[in-house]
Amino acid sequence: MSDELAQLLRDRFDLSPDDVVAALKALPALRPWAATLTAEEARLLDDVGFTEDPEAYAEAAVDIAAHLGRLISTAYTANDVAAGLGISQSRVRQRRLSGELWAIADGATWLFPVLQFERDANGGPTRQIRGLGEVFPALPDDLHPVAIAGFLHTPQPDLEVNGRPVAPLEWLRSGGDVAAVLTAAQALEWASR
Repeated sequence: MSDELAQLLRDRFDLSPDDVVAALKALPALRPWAATLTAEEARLLDDVGFTEDPEAYAEAAVDIAAHLGRLISTAYTANDVAAGLGISQSRVRQRRLSGELWAIADGATWLFPVLQFERDANGGPTRQIRGLGEVFPALPDDLHPVAIAGFLHTPQPDLEVNGRPVAPLEWLRSGGDVAAVLTAAQALEWASR
């Protein structure tokens, strides 16, 4: 990787080349045939101004890879989670397998995104945010990690604190009902796949 690219990754995304490589390995392979349009479909879309924009695709792909890289580079290991939560490695594995703890595969290991935990003064996990152990199993198994993070950070119309929509993480931290977050998750498009 060129020095210029490594510097751009650091400056623009605060990621190292290794972080980006790990993120790219976690992304599914590109399957252009899966989104191929017929000539007639392409003509109809072109006629109404929906033309192909390869630069937009590249920007979206880089954005997703950067978000995934950030999730991976800041995540906790199973050892970190076990020590912080005061549970055994075996219990961490059980909670991951049941879906209570959210983890991203990184080769033969698992990484646990930091956003699901309350943290101590040193940045280590102290406990999982209340209710997430119920929310994660309700999400589709094949949901991309960036989509999960996006849902947790995006204000939902049915979750309001002081008259303003809030994200599920803020809702749960403020003492909101877990059932409302489960309802919000079910209302999203992925729930009807």
